[in-house]
Amino acid sequence: MARAFALPLALLLGGTLLGQDRPVRPEQLTFKPLVFAAPRVEAFQARLKNGIPVYLAGDPKGVPFVRLSVRIRGGAYLDPQGKEGLAALAGSQMRNGGTAATPAGALDERLEFLAGDIGSSFGDTSGTVEMEFLAKDLKEGLGLFMEVLTRPAFAQERLDQARQGLLQELAARNDDVRVLGRGELARLLNGEHHFSAAQPTGDSLKAITRDDLAAFHARVLHPANLVVSVSGRFERKAMLELLNGTLGALKPGPSAQPSPRPQGPEAARKPGLYVVDKDVPQSLVSFALPGLRRSDPDWHAAVVMNAVLGGSGFTSRLMKKIRSDEGLTYGISTGLGEGAYWRGDWSGSFQTKNRSVAYALRLMLAELERIRTAPVTSDELAVIKDSIIQAYPGRWAVRRNVVGTFASEHLVGWPDNWWADYRERIQAVTVADVQRMARKLLDPRGLVILVVGKAAEVEAGDAKDHPGLLKDVAPLPLTRLPLRDPLTLKPMP
Repeated sequence: MARAFALPLALLLGGTLLGQDRPVRPEQLTFKPLVFAAPRVEAFQARLKNGIPVYLAGDPKGVPFVRLSVRIRGGAYLDPQGKEGLAALAGSQMRNGGTAATPAGALDERLEFLAGDIGSSFGDTSGTVEMEFLAKDLKEGLGLFMEVLTRPAFAQERLDQARQGLLQELAARNDDVRVLGRGELARLLNGEHHFSAAQPTGDSLKAITRDDLAAFHARVLHPANLVVSVSGRFERKAMLELLNGTLGALKPGPSAQPSPRPQGPEAARKPGLYVVDKDVPQSLVSFALPGLRRSDPDWHAAVVMNAVLGGSGFTSRLMKKIRSDEGLTYGISTGLGEGAYWRGDWSGSFQTKNRSVAYALRLMLAELERIRTAPVTSDELAVIKDSIIQAYPGRWAVRRNVVGTFASEHLVGWPDNWWADYRERIQAVTVADVQRMARKLLDPRGLVILVVGKAAEVEAGDAKDHPGLLKDVAPLPLTRLPLRDPLTLKPMP
C-alpha cells in the first residue's frame, strides 16, 4: 500500500519544491505589459466602383461565416408629420415583407434551409440591412440580400401584421415606466415636435400605406447614403470583386437622393423637477444636463469625469453612495451622449422607492457638488483611467466590431482614426481637468429631472427616516406632468 502512494507523493513534493520561487500572494504576481495598437482605418477601407465606402476584415482561415452590413443614412427624422413610425415600419418590412422575386414565405424558408439570416431596421437617423451566411453559401446569400436591399415587396399582409403588433405595443406604452420615462424625457429635452421626441401614435401608424414604405425606400437607396462593412472567411480581392458586381453596380433611382443632415432641436429647454403620476411601487428617476460633442477638445476629460462620478459601475461615486452605502437602488449610472449631429447630453437614471426619491436626489446633488468643489484624489483618478484604458482593446477584439466601428464612424462623419490616440488622451487627463469639466458641465441650475412614480409619495419624501420634500431638493421649479394617452399621446385629465 505504501508503494502505491510513493510516486504521487514524490510528484507532489517535487512540484512543491519547484514552485518555491512562485508568488504566494496575488499582489506579488507580475504580468508582461499589454502591447496593443488600435486598428487603423487604412488597413480595412476601400471604395466600390460607384463610390460606396467599404470596410473589410477577411480571415481566409477563420470560422466559415461571412457577415455583411449596409448602413444607410436616413431614418425617423425623415418621417412626414402625421406619419410618425414610417421609417421604423419600412425598416422592418424590407426583410419581413419579402422581395419582388422571392415572396416573404419563400424567403423565410430559404433562409432557414441555408441556416442564414438577413435583417433590416431603421432608427432615428440611420438604418441597417445585414446578413450572415456560411462562406459556402455566400453567393446565394448575397443574391437574396441584394433583393432585400434593392427590391423589397412590402407585402400588404406582412405590413398589416406588423402594424397591428405596433399598435398593441403602443397600447401598453404606459405599462413600462422606462418606456414612459424615455418618451417624456425626450420631449422635455428636445421639444414636442423634434423627431427624437415625435413618437408614433395609433393614427400615424394607420395612415402609413405600402406606397409610403416604397417611397421611403426609393428615396434613401442612393449610393451616397450607403456604407458597407464585411467580415469573415474570405480573400479581400475576391470579396471586392463580388461586391463590385453587386453593391458596386447599384445606381440611384429617379427618386433617390442623398439624405440631408439631421437637424438639432430648436425648442428652449426648461430646467426643472418634473413628476409624472404613475401608480407604481418604485419610481424611475432620469436626469440630464447639456453636454458636448465628441469632437470637443475637452471630450476625453469629460469621459474621465463621468466615469469617476457615475459611468464606471461599482467603482463610481454615485453607485457607491446611493447603492452600496444607502441601499436605495439596485443601480445608478450616467453617460455622455456623443453628439453626432448636435451637442450631446450628460444624463443618468436610477429606480428607487417612491418615498426615497427626494433623499436619493439630495445624495446625487451632493456628489455633483463634491466633484465640482473638491479635486479627486490621484489614486482614484489612476484607478478610473486604468479601467478605461485596459477596457479599450476589448472594443476591437472582434473583426466584425472593427469594420462596424469604422463604417459607423464614416456614416456619421467622424474623422478617420479618431480612436487611434484614445488611450493616450485618456492617460493625459489630470486632476485639474476632471474638476474643470465638472464645473463646466455639472451646473445643477441647468438640470432637467424627471420622476415617473406615485406623485403624492414622491413629493412628500421619507418623513420618517430622511425628512425633506421633493420641491426642496434643488432650486428648480416643480411641475406635475399628466400621463398621456398611449395611443394618441394627448394629455389625459
